[in-house]
Amino acid sequence: MDYILQNIGKIIFALTGLGLLFVGVKNYTKIKAFLLEVKVELSKVSWSTRHELIGATGVVITITLILAVYVGAVDFSLSRFLALLIK
Repeated sequence: MDYILQNIGKIIFALTGLGLLFVGVKNYTKIKAFLLEVKVELSKVSWSTRHELIGATGVVITITLILAVYVGAVDFSLSRFLALLIK
């Protein structure tokens, strides 16, 4: 009994793995069809070029920094204002 209590996490992990394996074997044809459909759909995707990706990443980083500065300034201002009200 102590062995089971000490290794309950490993036992649950193993049982979950066996369950997933059983479901995978039972539904092999459905899973295979699904993955083939995923492959077909991914071939239709319009992937960004490296240049577009770098540009979009720059925009996201810039907007994030601007918002961080704005939120920090508002937080600082409101905390100073509340400190004056409390005194």
